[in-house]
Amino acid sequence: MNAKDYSIRTLAHQLWESEGKPEGQAERHWRLAARLISGQKDKTPQQDQDKDKHIDKSGQKRSTDPYEVKGPPEPEQPDQT
Repeated sequence: MNAKDYSIRTLAHQLWESEGKPEGQAERHWRLAARLISGQKDKTPQQDQDKDKHIDKSGQKRSTDPYEVKGPPEPEQPDQT
């Protein structure tokens, strides 16, 4: 096994583990790892456009995680007892 194949194998294994070790995905993980190793983007033009939707006017990336969104604090509710 040459160094490139070893790198692809290692990355494919990491991808497999990161997805919860799903069965029947070895070929997809190998192809994705090969593209990533060779430097090819694994994105469609639509994915690039979607990525741009999460950048605000100052150039900062906005979080899409609802738990990270910072907004005004909720007002305290009156005591109902």
